[in-house]
Amino acid sequence: MTDIPIIDFQNFENGSDDQRRKVAAELDWAASEVGFMYVKNLGIDPQILKNAFASSKAYFALTEEIKSTHDYDQVINHGYQAPEEQRLDSSEAPDLKETFTMRDVHKNENNPEMWPSEEFLETAKATFDEFLRGGNIVMEAFALALDLPINFFRERHVGDNTALRYLHYPIVTKELTEEQLGCGAHTDFGTITLLFQDNVGGLQVQGRDGVWRDAIYIPDTIVINTADLVATWTNDRYCSTPHRVKPMISDKDRYSIAFFIDPDQATPVSTIPSCITEDNPKKYPDTTAGAYVAQRIADSNKLTN
Repeated sequence: MTDIPIIDFQNFENGSDDQRRKVAAELDWAASEVGFMYVKNLGIDPQILKNAFASSKAYFALTEEIKSTHDYDQVINHGYQAPEEQRLDSSEAPDLKETFTMRDVHKNENNPEMWPSEEFLETAKATFDEFLRGGNIVMEAFALALDLPINFFRERHVGDNTALRYLHYPIVTKELTEEQLGCGAHTDFGTITLLFQDNVGGLQVQGRDGVWRDAIYIPDTIVINTADLVATWTNDRYCSTPHRVKPMISDKDRYSIAFFIDPDQATPVSTIPSCITEDNPKKYPDTTAGAYVAQRIADSNKLTN
């Protein structure tokens, strides 16, 4: 597997046409060859990110009794899941992580019973908006790389199927069995995922050779990966790469924030005609984003086969 590339977006938004196309070409290569990339200078407000991590840590420090009052509802993809409540790899033990997931934060902002506190909600709203703004910039670059209308992806990702997730991986002080993972091997479901991780480590990416390699923490970068539905759109020109979180023996808990940018629920997903050739015929049936993502979510929450 090729090393995960670092892509600088400094000159994309306001750069010349040549500068924008250079960034798009780098993104195209990364999505085609690796499915993962580190992105820097996307313009994410550092204070918003800092506030989000602080809110996440404060929430996960609450008692299980308090956290369980916001139990996860997979129909709306919202709420708290305790360790071992999700299994992303059906062949392995349940995941060791705990999470709080928030799909389309604004849709549910007027339902106070869904939120731990008003402060938590306000932080989540600001974070959701900022991450979606950054994700839209990345998706513009994908549209440019694929010779699509510049707003092709933006128009299909207003946010009603996009989810913000806080993740906490408790301290691991001893070797675990091979089957015990912080987050089991999986591909993501939608278009792209933005991941903000701390320096504890543990994220691993599987190359086409089947070998797992560390996706180390690099300061001031965002880990971005392409997911299942962008592979469908591009007929596997862009890959949806398996990844996992392997528990690291450490005296520190691991925290990360994931932002799953999935097409809006009613969006039809059909392979882009220019990605279909005689040598690469259409591989995927047409689907709708809502139906596909809902099925993948349901599968990931089955604790028995």
